[in-house]
Amino acid sequence: MLVAAAITGGAGTATAQGFAVNEHGSCAMGRSGTGVAAPCRDGSAMFFNPAGLAGSIGWTFSGGVTLIAAGGSFTDDLTGTVTDLANDPIPVPHGYLSYGINDRFAAGVGVFVPYGLGTKWPDTFEGRFNGYDNDLKSIYVQPTLAYQVHPKVSVGAGFDLVFGSVKLTQRVDLSEFPVPGLGGLTFASLGIPFHTDAADAQLNGSATGFGGHVGVLLQPTDRVSVGVRYMTRVKLDYSGTVDFEPAATAVLPPGNPLAGPLGLDPTQPLPLSAVLDGQFAATGAFADQGVKTAITLPDQLAAGIAFRATDALTVLADYQWINFKTFDTLPINFQKTTTPDREVIENYKATHAARFGFDWATSDRLTLRAGYLYHTAAAPPQTVTPLLPEGKRNELTVGLGYAVSRAVRADLAYQYIRQQDRRGRVREGPGAQAPTEALNSGLYEFFAHLVGATFTVSF
Repeated sequence: MLVAAAITGGAGTATAQGFAVNEHGSCAMGRSGTGVAAPCRDGSAMFFNPAGLAGSIGWTFSGGVTLIAAGGSFTDDLTGTVTDLANDPIPVPHGYLSYGINDRFAAGVGVFVPYGLGTKWPDTFEGRFNGYDNDLKSIYVQPTLAYQVHPKVSVGAGFDLVFGSVKLTQRVDLSEFPVPGLGGLTFASLGIPFHTDAADAQLNGSATGFGGHVGVLLQPTDRVSVGVRYMTRVKLDYSGTVDFEPAATAVLPPGNPLAGPLGLDPTQPLPLSAVLDGQFAATGAFADQGVKTAITLPDQLAAGIAFRATDALTVLADYQWINFKTFDTLPINFQKTTTPDREVIENYKATHAARFGFDWATSDRLTLRAGYLYHTAAAPPQTVTPLLPEGKRNELTVGLGYAVSRAVRADLAYQYIRQQDRRGRVREGPGAQAPTEALNSGLYEFFAHLVGATFTVSF
């Protein structure tokens, strides 16, 4: 049961929040991610709308990275203690290679990361028993074809090969651990306080999955275009290991009944490390072992419209729906039969986003961009935890594009995320009990600065 408790909370929460990433090209990022109806000509149409790949002739290569610098804190209701998020900046890469065979047919391959997260808290934080150093990546490799079936209609589709990896790190609570040889009594019955560190548990796993992506682009007039795209859900069956390292530092008082069976002097204080050493052996509760879990990355639907107000100015608006209902429960299956399998209840819901942006070509070389977006939260109130305390967000973006030459272009973008403060928890309920809002014990704050750069070469 301890092994199950050591990782299920972390695994469940790390994969359960609205962790979609939409910054897959600095051109689109500068205009708040709008691109369904008028994708940028840097190959990023493979994500924003595969149909937009049609119409370009010759080779186009682009690559770049978005650097996400997240900050935030948790304020405890009872003590008023403020703990700051300790994230390092997280790079999210993207790359595209496409070839326009003629003005109607194009093919390409893109690499992007539409789902991922990373959260890091101090290992002294009260929420370390939920998770304090966690990382989730889902890298999509998408071969794509696009065809203009009519001067005003283009279609596109891609096959997604998805490589997933997960790392979850948390502490095991000694107070909830059964005392060896005492008939199931826990260390709490011996006076060990709640949230006493017993072990450091780290889960690492990887998986491969498959999906698809389709899009349609319509241009009813010379100044208006409309687009729709749909990316399918992808199931990832992770296989990995959970590793334990000793972390117990507590000492039991003299006269403890455990001293005799261990061959120690009962008149001396008893270090808990002596009691727990055997649990890290191959047959112990803290034995390293294999583990399996499954995550279904949500499907998403986006629709947009673009209006070319003048020859230089384009105004864009997108709506995006992401079906985080696919993360309803999380199964955890352990290699050892002595460790019971678990199912964690999350009950996430779909998110909705509204995006607005503009693209203004001030000259043949320079383009200025800006945008605003708002999206709802995926996590219900009872499952907001340290792994990623997400919530409703308002975001502002600015960007610019500069044509270095006829063949080379550079795009830069900046994005600020301000999340609404949200109440959450730093502990689990007893046993397999589903979490409730009654466990929420403080306030999470979150913000982030994103900087993106993309370089494009056409030939």
